[in-house]
Amino acid sequence: MLPRAPAADRVFRATFSSLLWLAVVLIAGILIGMAAYVDWPGQVRWAFSTDEGRVFLRQVGFSIRLSLITSVASTFFALLFGIPVAYALSRFRYPLPLLIDTILDLPIILPPLVAGLALLTVTRYWLGPFFDALGIQIHYTARGIVLAQFFIAGPFAVRAIKAAFDDISPRYEDVARTLGCTPFRAFCLVGLPLARHGILAGAIMTWARAVSEFGPILIFCTASEKTAVLPIRVFLFNSAGDVAGGVVASVILIVLAAAALLTFKLLGGSRLSL
Repeated sequence: MLPRAPAADRVFRATFSSLLWLAVVLIAGILIGMAAYVDWPGQVRWAFSTDEGRVFLRQVGFSIRLSLITSVASTFFALLFGIPVAYALSRFRYPLPLLIDTILDLPIILPPLVAGLALLTVTRYWLGPFFDALGIQIHYTARGIVLAQFFIAGPFAVRAIKAAFDDISPRYEDVARTLGCTPFRAFCLVGLPLARHGILAGAIMTWARAVSEFGPILIFCTASEKTAVLPIRVFLFNSAGDVAGGVVASVILIVLAAAALLTFKLLGGSRLSL
């Protein structure tokens, strides 16, 4: 029979466990309370049986499609740039490493409105004549949504993938090079396969961050039907006084985020530093 834990240990454990459960109940309670605002059976009947409801379905459906297309595109570009950047950070040594790390992480902590204003200023005023000459418009378009999502979510990919490469000993690639592989071939045949779970986990969290992005898109692409990804749709519904519509769009976002986060953790992503 195990000895009974001292009273101080029991109090310590009970106090910290209580705070843990309080945090869980608080977060879950707020989200469940928001979802409970909507009369879901009535909302479904209204959506499928009235003209206004069918317009609502088209709006939400458009926002889901636009969110999925833009977030997948921005995640693709984030991986395209993030994998080599993360590998370089993990394997190579540069002068002023703290400065480099800080610059790469800045989009994560920038106020979202500042990020959107920075993108708008650069693409519209500095690079505007160049894009005009090519007949390409970036701001206020779906291209702008992808750029805004990439700017904010890209550093998440870099951080997650760098953590995956950090966990892999460089000796494996060194051995491949002694057997005749070039550095790039050793990277492709050894480094990438060993880091695949970390890369996949990073891609999932990058996508989740991109699909939930709001502030930079609002400033850079404005809030319109043309650019109404799901977070913008929530904003439009609430601006029009349609709280129930905003809650429906929010619940869809919560489900997507929860599914992405669960998949991330199942892949061992909880060990990665973001």
